[in-house]
Amino acid sequence: MSNESFEVSVKGVMPTSNGCAIFLGNEQKTFVIYVDPAIGNAINMTINQVKKERPLTHDLIGLILKGLETSIERVLINDVDEGT
Repeated sequence: MSNESFEVSVKGVMPTSNGCAIFLGNEQKTFVIYVDPAIGNAINMTINQVKKERPLTHDLIGLILKGLETSIERVLINDVDEGT
């Protein structure tokens, strides 16, 4: 297994018949993960800076991190299972 890491960002969100496709990538590659409609909608609202009626879980975590004056530097995915 390679220890290389790559910075990626959300390139787009597209509704599908079963949820949403989230396109992640960088200048060299793009890949897709599939999520349920609520998660796809939350990601899309965050990308487009849409004001929400009340904070969602990720909003609260962001506020906690800000209050602690810390941040998440990276997320490591070390395994991918088929059908997950």
